[in-house]
Amino acid sequence: MKRKVILILILFLALGLRVWGLDRVPPELFGDELDVGYHAYSLLKTGRDYYGQFLPSYIHSLSEWRAPLLMYVTVPFIALFGLNEWGVRLPSVLFGTLSVFLFYLLVKKLFRKRIFALLSAFFLATSPWHIHYSRAAFELSLLLSLFLLGIYFVFISFEKNWFLPVAATFLALTLYTYSTANILLPLFLGLLFFVFKDKFLKINKRIIFISFLILFLVSIPIGKHIIFGHAAERFSQFSVFGHREYVEEINLKRNVAGNTSVERIFHNKPLAWIRVISLNYLSAFSPLFLLERGDVTFRHSVHEMGEIFWVQLPILFFGVFYLLTKGEKKMRNFWLGWLLLAPIPTSLTWDGAFHASRLFLMIPPLMVISSLGAVYLYKSVRSSIKRMLAFIFFSLWFMMGFVFYLHRYFVHYPIESWRWWHKGYKEAMLFLKENEKNYQMIVMNNSYEPVLIRFLFWQRYDPARFHREFFPDKPKSNILPGFDGFQLSERYYFGTLNKKISLIDFLKPRMIYMASHKDEVGGNWDWEKNPPEGIRILKTVRNPYGEPIFYLISL
Repeated sequence: MKRKVILILILFLALGLRVWGLDRVPPELFGDELDVGYHAYSLLKTGRDYYGQFLPSYIHSLSEWRAPLLMYVTVPFIALFGLNEWGVRLPSVLFGTLSVFLFYLLVKKLFRKRIFALLSAFFLATSPWHIHYSRAAFELSLLLSLFLLGIYFVFISFEKNWFLPVAATFLALTLYTYSTANILLPLFLGLLFFVFKDKFLKINKRIIFISFLILFLVSIPIGKHIIFGHAAERFSQFSVFGHREYVEEINLKRNVAGNTSVERIFHNKPLAWIRVISLNYLSAFSPLFLLERGDVTFRHSVHEMGEIFWVQLPILFFGVFYLLTKGEKKMRNFWLGWLLLAPIPTSLTWDGAFHASRLFLMIPPLMVISSLGAVYLYKSVRSSIKRMLAFIFFSLWFMMGFVFYLHRYFVHYPIESWRWWHKGYKEAMLFLKENEKNYQMIVMNNSYEPVLIRFLFWQRYDPARFHREFFPDKPKSNILPGFDGFQLSERYYFGTLNKKISLIDFLKPRMIYMASHKDEVGGNWDWEKNPPEGIRILKTVRNPYGEPIFYLISL
């Protein structure tokens, strides 16, 4: 009973850390989140994505093609909460919290010791890496939940064989979440069979056949995209094997040295691929990534700290030592195998170093090994006084790191990362929505960030109307006199002024224009304080430091 209470408290802690201030931190919905929300809105209203595809197995967005499952699971949340931060981000919150519970079940099932399971769940609940991706509309908390469900039911199936088809269903659904699963899933299935071959061989052959059939059938709709379609194209864009810069670098080095046959031995594509893949792989275990800085992209980590706490470093070492020397062989092979397989997908991409998104499935084995190390270290201390002192020391060390993280994430991160979350568009779009009735034409600068998805989302633009009106957003010259871009209906225009016309000459009566300070003003000139002659500043949108981002202007 006591341990059930502890589990409930851990789950409430996990939920609280992921849901508190969700509409303020991160500071604004960025482009991919808006894309998820508007696709879900379109599916809710029309049964089609916003490009008009009926219940697609791969979704066409404005800038790319995306796996669809997050959009589908977001539909009921958009129906309940509307097009806002809560509707878009709550699925990640709930799946993030669910994954903590599923992780507890999995660890308890494998080790049959609740202390390992509770400690692993606690480490996951408080993990900065996991919290970060559970508070925004990333696909990763959904991916992890499905992955844990599938693995858990695999182990249940060793005792109750009919759970294997259930496991196959959940594992196949991971392919509909995030591209990492496309490579990791077959590798992980191989690991499971290698480690637990004796268990699989005892399962009824008919059930194994049915499970493979389900895995195959569920995978078919997205499989064609992964192998032949848009997912394959997307992988080729990021793959080390298709990256043109490596070829150019090889040719340059060969030509500088005379392009001899010897140079071809030292400078060729296989060697370049091996070097990049190896460096990417090793970077996943780098202290710089895990302990000091985290992901280099500010949207993917809080910076000034790593993806795990410093206190986990010594207990990770003890956890690995325990697995290698005292751990049961299958558990050692399974958890260390999982940890070693997880970086492979990102290592195959040219920008894969320090990539927290693609390395997200490293988190479970790191948390398990941490809990094993903590328990092993605690039990290795024979003196009860020393045990208590060690417990107090590590608890205080953990609390210091955790409090620092919370302060950094909720206080400083929203301010410092505003640009990465495209802050300012919500305020600008809501102002346009409130005031557009007073104007005949709405024109928006499209050079700062692509503005169309921001407009559609915050305007709650009718998806059926968008299906009828939208043509691919490829700019056309002089779609308005002096303005290059594209339009939506006869009223909304997106693009940039060409250099042949000034802003004052472009503006017309009953036109409202959204200007970018960075791209159309620049410097320290604050138009709100000192407006250009003949231009009326209706609203200025500022960043957290008080600097202007956008001006909403008219004559």
